[in-house]
Amino acid sequence: MSRTELSAQQQAFFARLKKGEWEMPVALRNLGIRPDLWLKDVSYGRTLYEWPNTGDRDIQPGRVFGGWVAALSDHIVSMTMASALEDGEWFTTMEVQTRILRPVPNGLITIEGRLVSRGRTTGLVEADWRDDKGRHLARITAAKAIRDMQELRPGGVG
Repeated sequence: MSRTELSAQQQAFFARLKKGEWEMPVALRNLGIRPDLWLKDVSYGRTLYEWPNTGDRDIQPGRVFGGWVAALSDHIVSMTMASALEDGEWFTTMEVQTRILRPVPNGLITIEGRLVSRGRTTGLVEADWRDDKGRHLARITAAKAIRDMQELRPGGVG
């Protein structure tokens, strides 16, 4: 039987994240990534983010720095993988590939993450970036190693 809903552990995790009660990793805080504001929907194997791009991450006017696209994408595919975990599991990233198909403009950017494949020890996740006109801006693919939480997060799920 395949699961279609968040595990109890992940329901609690995402509730804390959305309320801003999740103790965000230092890297996310330093990058200004705001899942408490930008995560609009989460379900098993799916996340939906809306990032209001004001231009403060631009490398040139109207063009977002590719490193920012990669950093935010890594967070989004990670949260997508997190949505598909069982109680007692966590994950680590093995590989992230970022393909920027066209410059990311200012305005509302929608990023949808989805679980492509989930095995016992690995997961494959993708995310697509779209602008407010529906144009496909980027495709992200990530491989995740799924492990016992105590191996990767001693003390529990952040």
